[in-house]
Order: sequence, then structure tokens, then C-alpha cells
Amino acid sequence: MPKTIIASDLDGTLLDSTDYSFAAAQPALAMIRARDVPLVLCSSKTRAEIEEYRRRLDNGHPFIAENGGGIFIPHGYFSVPLDAAESGNYRLILLGMPYAEIRSRFVRLREQLGARVRGFADMTVEEVSVLTGLSPDEAVLARQRDFDEPFVFEGLPDESFLRAIEASGLCWTQGRIFHIMGNHDKGRAVNILMSLYRQQYGSVASIGLGDSLNDLPMLMEVDHPVLVRHEDGSFDARIAIPRLLKTKLPGPAGWNETVMQLLAQEPGGNFSALSDRQNLLDIFNAALAAVDPYNAVIKAASVEHNQLHVAGAKFDLAAYDRIIVVGAGKATARMALAIESLLGAKITSGLIVVKDGHTAPLSVTEQVEAAHPVPNEAGIAGAQRILQLVRAADEKTLVICLLSGGASALLVAPVDGLTLQDKQEATGLLLNAGASITELNAVRKHLSMVKGGRLAQAAYPARVVALILSDVIGDPPDVIASGPTAQDNSTFAEAWAVIVKYGLQEKFPPRVADYLQRGVAGHAPETVKENALCLDKTRNVVIASIRQALAAAEEKAVQLGYVAKAISSTLQGEARDAAHFLAQAARTELIGMEPGERRCLLCGGETTVTVRGTGKGGRNQEFALAFALEIEGWQGVALLSAGTDGGDGPTDAAGAMVDGTTASRARGMGIDPLRHLGDNDSYVFFQQFDAMSGANSHFKTGPTGTNVMDIQIVLLNKQEQPAKQPV
Repeated sequence: MPKTIIASDLDGTLLDSTDYSFAAAQPALAMIRARDVPLVLCSSKTRAEIEEYRRRLDNGHPFIAENGGGIFIPHGYFSVPLDAAESGNYRLILLGMPYAEIRSRFVRLREQLGARVRGFADMTVEEVSVLTGLSPDEAVLARQRDFDEPFVFEGLPDESFLRAIEASGLCWTQGRIFHIMGNHDKGRAVNILMSLYRQQYGSVASIGLGDSLNDLPMLMEVDHPVLVRHEDGSFDARIAIPRLLKTKLPGPAGWNETVMQLLAQEPGGNFSALSDRQNLLDIFNAALAAVDPYNAVIKAASVEHNQLHVAGAKFDLAAYDRIIVVGAGKATARMALAIESLLGAKITSGLIVVKDGHTAPLSVTEQVEAAHPVPNEAGIAGAQRILQLVRAADEKTLVICLLSGGASALLVAPVDGLTLQDKQEATGLLLNAGASITELNAVRKHLSMVKGGRLAQAAYPARVVALILSDVIGDPPDVIASGPTAQDNSTFAEAWAVIVKYGLQEKFPPRVADYLQRGVAGHAPETVKENALCLDKTRNVVIASIRQALAAAEEKAVQLGYVAKAISSTLQGEARDAAHFLAQAARTELIGMEPGERRCLLCGGETTVTVRGTGKGGRNQEFALAFALEIEGWQGVALLSAGTDGGDGPTDAAGAMVDGTTASRARGMGIDPLRHLGDNDSYVFFQQFDAMSGANSHFKTGPTGTNVMDIQIVLLNKQEQPAKQPV
């Protein structure tokens, strides 16, 4: 049985970011001690600082100081031979460059570039204390550096200084503050230490916990990477890797929750095999990693010889006086992060509108948070400012437009004569009626000053390059985000036909109904059509979609030992009808399987829910609840249905996980799944079920930073002697 090893960052992870307390993690720490699980502290802190926390934690295990600069191993800890130097009470595996050399190069680079940057050695103890929140005594320990120099910029980070660090052969990383160091990182140190543990114990199962960019190398080296939520509820958006778990709670409380959950998977705290739940998580996380917006932009675009290359097209950056970045959507912040990494100071200005909580650490591009799916005033204000930016563009302006799912509700600019309330009521009526995204967008385009190509029209004669992350079946640019930069193939007549289809003529806000009918009669301007001049200067590029997510999920499932196949990337219709379809597909597979065989079925798309009840939920939770009823009593069947954006309707859940026991267990606790389904009350069902059963059926990820519709993962494990098989 593998030996469990935990490697953990300190600040913001095991330690509270404000008062450096680990009190909230005490239950998990007690479990770790009881099960003799090594806890390796892996921090940007100095040897002296970590020694103090080891004393407080009663920790006698090896530790990694200053972002991997050195591995300190207590004498006699490993029985295997060590290639390590003597260093007081430890054997030291030295990976970093001596501090004196780091400091010398730091000062030389600062002088050469005239950079406004200060290191710890430039500060007094009091200044370090104020900067970090450490006590004066702790600040003294923080200044006793061996392998790296923490530093801060006076103002915004200077990209040229960071590039100069790399050009000089050194590295930099960022936790709560920046660090300059030699060619070492936490990942390399953890890799070496885990190799020693494997020599000692045979096999190990490693857990790594961190919260910032400097923790990424460590998280990439462990079996179970855990990203800890920040105190403000956000995550470091630059960390997106396969198998990544994200804590529900921030700091040490999230650390405690996740460590206890992982250690509870196997008696004694070891991992002999992954559960269905963990496999579902691993497959889902692999799908997310494949459509990470940052990576998608980097794959689609590059800058070479002062030219921007996008999908075979070249844009000479010297030909433009200004480069502006605009856009909207749930995934747009990470897209903007990638554009900033490519263009840096070349960007003149930028503004994007993102869903509340879906921000990223941007330097140039401003972010406006707004409501989704029903728009609010923040969305209107953001859209008006974007229109002002692009209307001021000329022929020597390059507009980079970033679009992803959610932009239809976030980029809100009602045509003259309509109000936000009008659009809110119209959107709500269509959503509750079960209108498809195509139908919804046909109406919204004709009520907007930005949708249906009108953003490109406003930017003309500027050159527009739109990078698009698709959340629509088939990836049509005119439908994704309601096509702000694409020609619109829908008409006023088709928009009005949607209203008629769902019998909403008398319910629609009078001003909206009147405007649409005026458009049908030719008395209001149509959206942008084929051959419009602005389209000649606009290029739309879809950089990622559900297809890449499903391909990555399939690959991961195969790695986990399943025979895998994607059966649909266009799943749509009512959520409960789609659940019936997928359950029947699972039934057919099970009947044809041999005992002990494992298969994985994958679907992607976007279903709808016609709201007839008064409950709370979302399409993925409703899908999962309906699926649980379809497979009740079956053995060896488990499902995860979730939104790739981390949201499902007006709830804090992404979806839910169920198996063949979910419905019957719920009934045994007095919860009626059929009644909850009939009342569109899936959220409350899973909330009550988890509270009474101790299960973790509700799937809550927080914002993922991407959005390519929904994904359904079904795991099938044919039992040797099933208690009940589908017939």
C-alpha cells in the first residue's frame, strides 16, 4: 500500500494570509500525526522562519526553503544514502544559487534598467513587517535569506525587468510578492524528496497544496494537486493543470477540509485505488485543462519579429498606433492574461466584462464584473465604455476582441428606447420557457447595440481580431456571445417567431414587443449582414470548444483503465430527456460488457430546463437528479454532469454526481427525489442529501476560468454478481 506524503505551502495555504494562524487546520493536522503521514513544509520562507513553524507544528520531517533553494533533511531521517552536505542539524541538498550572488545580480539589473524595484535587503525590518504583515521578530527571520531575494515594484510590475531576469540566466516567481532566484523551484525539490521517500517506502501517494504561482511547479509533481482558495474567494487563475482539486473554503480552512477528504478515501489514509468519485474528478479536470483559455490563446496566437500571428494571419504591430483589448465572457479574463503575456506594454488600453468572481490578475486590461445570466447595470456600464473605446478607433488601431460564453448577458447595450429592465424581463421569460441558446440570441441580437456584428461595426475602420472560446454547439461565430463581431444570419422576423413559438406575445415587455414588430416591418435597422464593410476588416477565430474537452476526457479515461468513447458533442433538449437518453446508452453498454470490464461514456453540449416548479436548480443538477432516478438500483454506474464554467443556473454549484444508490438512499432518509425533480428543485435535493448522508454529491468548483458548455461523464463497472441489472 503506498505511503501518503503531503507537501504544503505555508502563507495563504496552511497559514492564514492575515494572521498566519493554522488553527483552522488543526483537525487535519491531528489526523496526519495520528496516521504518521509526513508533512513536508515547502515555502518561500527562509530556513529560520520554517524552523519556527516546525516547532509550533511539532513537525520533525524534511522541509524545503525559499521556493526550492534547499532541501533540509534531519539527520538519520532516511535510511538510504544521501548525496547531501552537512548543515547544522540537517543534511542539505543544495539546489539554489548563493544569496550573495543573487543579490549582486539583482542590484546590477536594477541599475542597468533603472527599474523602480526594492528587495528585502533594501528595506528595514519595520518596512518588511509592514509589507508582509509579519511581526518585527518574524521580519528579522524573513530577511535571513540563503537562496532568493523577495522584491516589490513601486507601481505596476515592470515586464522588462522580469524579462531581464530571465535573460540573465536567473528565474523569478510570484507568491504574495515576487522572488528572484537561481535555476530552482519547488517542483524540482519535491521531485527529489519524493524519490527519496520512494526509496524508503517503496511506493508513495503524494498530495501537494498551494495557492500561488510559485506553487505551480510543486503541484505539477504530485499525484493529488490541491489549489487553495484565496481569502477573497478567488483562485490564482494562472494555475490550471490536470487532476487539480480546488478547495471550497479559503486558506487553512480549505486546507483542512481537503486533506481530511483525501485521507478519508482509504483506511489509514493511503490511496490503494481511486474511487469512482476521484476518477470522475480526474476526467473532468483533464477536460478543463484542455480548454484552459490562457493555453488556448497561447496555442492560437504568437508574436514573432513584431508581428502578431493568429490562425495563419499576420498583423504587423508597427503599423498600428494603438492596440486595444476588449471583450466579454466567463473565460475572458484568462484570455486577456494570455494576450498581456504576448503583447505586454504594446497594449494601449483594454476593458473586458466578466461574470462576478471570474477575474484574473491583469496588469493593463481593466475588468468589470457583472451579473449572469440576467444582465445588470454593471454590464450596461461596461458595454458603454467598450463602445466608447472602439468608436474612438481608427485605421491605425488594432482591436483584439476576446469573447467567450456568457458574453451575451454580460455585454449589454440596449437599443435606444429600451431599458435594462426590459432586457432582463425578456431574457428571464425566454430562459424559463426553455428557449435554446440560438433562439435566445436571435432575440437578444435585435435588441442590442453590440450584438449581431454591431461591435465590429462600431470599431470600423479599425482592424478587429476576435479570439473566441465556443460555448455553442457547432461553434458558429454568429451565435457565440450573440456574434458581436460576426455577420448575423437571423432577422427581426425570426426573432419575433421565437416569441410566438413560446406563446410570449402578451407576456413580453411592451416596449420590446413593439420594437421587434417595428423591425419586422422594416422600421428599425437590421443587424450586420453579409458584405458589410466592417466584416472585411474583421477576423473571427474559434480557439477552443467542447470537442477538445471531450478528447482530453477520453484520453484521461483510457489512462485510468476505461474503454472510453464520446457518444455526443451536441447533447441538447430538455435536461431530463437527455438524462433518459444517456441512461439508455449506459444500459446498452452494460448489457454488452463482461464482468470486471470498465467503460466510460462522454457527452457534451447544453441542455435546457423548462421551469414549471418553484424550486431552485440548474440544468446539470436537474440532469443528474433525473439520471439518478433512471438508474436507481443499478450497480457499477456513476455520473458527473457539470458546467465547464463552474456554474449551473442561479446556484453556487457546477453540477452533481450520482450513482445507482442515490435515489433509494434519499428515499430512506425521507427525501423524495421525484418530488424535487417535478418542482425543478434539484439544488435543494442535493443540498439535503449531502447534509443527511455525508455524501459529496453536490459538485462545487467555483469559477473555473473557462466555458465550453457542459460535460457528462458516465463510468460503468460491470459487477461480478450484480444485485440488479437494467432490463
